[in-house]
Amino acid sequence: MQPNRSLLATARSLLTAGRPATLAAVVMLLGLLVVAGCGGSDTAAPTDAGSAEDSGTGAAWRTAAITDVDGKTFTLADLEGSPAFVEVFATWCPNCRSQLEDTQRAAAELGDEATFVALSVETDLDPAEVASYAEENGFADIRFAVMSEELLAAFADGLGTSAVNPSGTPHLVIGADGTPGELRTGSASAGEIVDAVRSAG
Repeated sequence: MQPNRSLLATARSLLTAGRPATLAAVVMLLGLLVVAGCGGSDTAAPTDAGSAEDSGTGAAWRTAAITDVDGKTFTLADLEGSPAFVEVFATWCPNCRSQLEDTQRAAAELGDEATFVALSVETDLDPAEVASYAEENGFADIRFAVMSEELLAAFADGLGTSAVNPSGTPHLVIGADGTPGELRTGSASAGEIVDAVRSAG
């Protein structure tokens, strides 16, 4: 999957949705087209990229329906009761794959203590392709899904455009009580993820 084709399709679909609130997401995605995808692995520590807490526990990005690659529908709000680690990615992004490897190690260590969710920004991608991507890379303990146009727009509107820029490996932890933590970008080691998730439990 080439980044240009996927991002252009996503930007076009958002632009034709007729919602002014999606403009920021479109601008960001078109900007990524200029960059033409993500570069090498980012080894920097996670950095603050904004506060998800300001969006509230009833924010649209938390209540929008998500259908995972197994065909099961849920919302991020449904995960309340145990902490959740949410990561945004793209299948063509090497940074994302590298981060998902650490996320998988953390997920395997924590087991039923938490839920791990990976959301692809490639709204035009067949879920079966994402399922194959997960299987081929050994990401067995992460729940994968393809973002709908509505969910992508809700993430951009509620969390900022950095939340839908896969090259930055955006991720956040949602506490067991449903309170979203800060959106973070950059790479996070398996140990850092485990510590953050357990702190949110």
